[in-house]
Amino acid sequence: LRKREKIWKAAGVVVPVFSLRSERSCGVGDFGDLKLLVDWAAATGMRMIQLLPVNDTTMQHNWNDSYPYNTISVNALHPQYIDLDAVGALSNEGSMMDYQRRRSELNNLAYTDYEAVEKVKSEYLRQLFADREAGLADDEDFARFKKDNEDWLSTYAAFCILRDKYHTARFTDWKEDSTYSRRKVETLVKQREAEYICWVQYMLHIQLKDAAEYAKGKGVTFMADIPIGISADSVEAWSEAELFNLDMQSGSMPDKGNSHGQNWCFPTYNWDAMMRDGCRWWQNRLHRMEQYFG
Repeated sequence: LRKREKIWKAAGVVVPVFSLRSERSCGVGDFGDLKLLVDWAAATGMRMIQLLPVNDTTMQHNWNDSYPYNTISVNALHPQYIDLDAVGALSNEGSMMDYQRRRSELNNLAYTDYEAVEKVKSEYLRQLFADREAGLADDEDFARFKKDNEDWLSTYAAFCILRDKYHTARFTDWKEDSTYSRRKVETLVKQREAEYICWVQYMLHIQLKDAAEYAKGKGVTFMADIPIGISADSVEAWSEAELFNLDMQSGSMPDKGNSHGQNWCFPTYNWDAMMRDGCRWWQNRLHRMEQYFG
C-alpha cells in the first residue's frame, strides 16, 4: 500500500546581488535592493529567492575579485553590497554632494565598474566611520556583535590588514606573517583599522538580516548558495590549515562541455580532522548563514 505524500512546491528566482542595481544604488546591486526584488517576487507569486554567494572576495582590490565563489572568508559579507543610503549620510555637506555626483555617474554606466564602485563605497564608509567613531565605544549592539562573532571576526580583520599591507591575499607571500599566530591577531585587532573592518561587517549584517526579515513578512524566503570549496588564499586556509589539504585541489569530473574536467583550485577538506570535533567548522558556518537564509 502506497501513501500519497504531500509535496511542497514553490516557484523562485536565482540572482546575484550585484545584478540588482536600482536608481538609488551606487553602481552595483546592494542589500537594500533586495527589498525591491522581494516586492517583485511577492507580486508574481514566487516564494523563494536564491542568492549567489554574498561573502567577501576582496583579494587584490581589482577586477579579479569579482568572481563570487572565490571568497577570502566563508563568514564575512562583501563590503560592496552595503546600502549606503541605509547606513546614513556624511556630516560634511560637500563630501555628500560629491558622493551623489559619483553615484549618479556609476549608476549611468551600462555595466558595473567593480574597481570604481569599491573606491567610492570605501571612501564613503571611511568618512562615515570617522563621523561615528567616537560613539562606537558606547554602542552596546556593536559590542554584542563583536562578542558573538569573535570566533571569526578578529581573525578576518587581521587577515584584511595583512592583505593590504602586502598587497595580496596570498598569505604564503606574507614573509614573517605567512604562518598564523593567535598572538599576532590579538595585536593587530587593537588597531583602528580592525575596528573599522568590524564595523563594516556589523553594518552589512544588520542590512542583510533586515532584508531577510522583510522577505519573511512578504511570505518569501532567501535561499543560500554556499560555495563547497574555500580559496587557498583565504582566512580559513591561513588560520585553520589543519582542516584542509592545501597540497590538493578540487574541481569537477569530465562532462560533455569539459572533456578534461575542471580544476577549481580549491583545497580539499581534511574530513578526518573535521570529524574530530563533530564538524564544528561546518556547524558554525551553517548556523551563521541561518541568520539570513531559510
